[in-house]
Amino acid sequence: MLTIRLRRQGKKGQPSYRIVVADQKAPILGKYIEMLGHYNPFTKAVVLDKEKALEWLKKGAKPSNTVAKLMVKQDLKHQSIVIKKFRALSKAELEKQKAQEEKEKAEEAAKKEAAKAAFEQQVEAEKAEAPKEDKLQAMAEESIQEAKEEAAKAEKPAETSAEETKKDKPGGEDKQA
Repeated sequence: MLTIRLRRQGKKGQPSYRIVVADQKAPILGKYIEMLGHYNPFTKAVVLDKEKALEWLKKGAKPSNTVAKLMVKQDLKHQSIVIKKFRALSKAELEKQKAQEEKEKAEEAAKKEAAKAAFEQQVEAEKAEAPKEDKLQAMAEESIQEAKEEAAKAEKPAETSAEETKKDKPGGEDKQA
């Protein structure tokens, strides 16, 4: 894509610019296709070949914002001469923009959380519906359950027998001689 832009010339502290047609990806101080004129910012002098500029604009070259302003000052008119207007945002506008962004983030987070909860419910429903296909897993769960029941039964008689042995011992508490 071609662009019409400024190329800096001149010595340190005294710039002057060439108005050139160059490839958009080419380096600023690199090769250019054609020079259309020059601009001196100190004297505000602009020399521009209007015929060549219009020819390149018809071919599809797009002017940079600064060059577009210079072309408008030279009374050059074409549909691809567009001046972008940059303006600073006020504090109120910035606050509104931040509030809007925070609101959007909160909505996104709520949607993600809802989707996560729905997915978890779906997984739990699938687990409940699906029969246990793994026989080894089922047998292991049954044996674990049986082992827990046996352990519970074994603890109860052990507690009762310990209490009985304390009562059966003679002279355990009444020893005062």
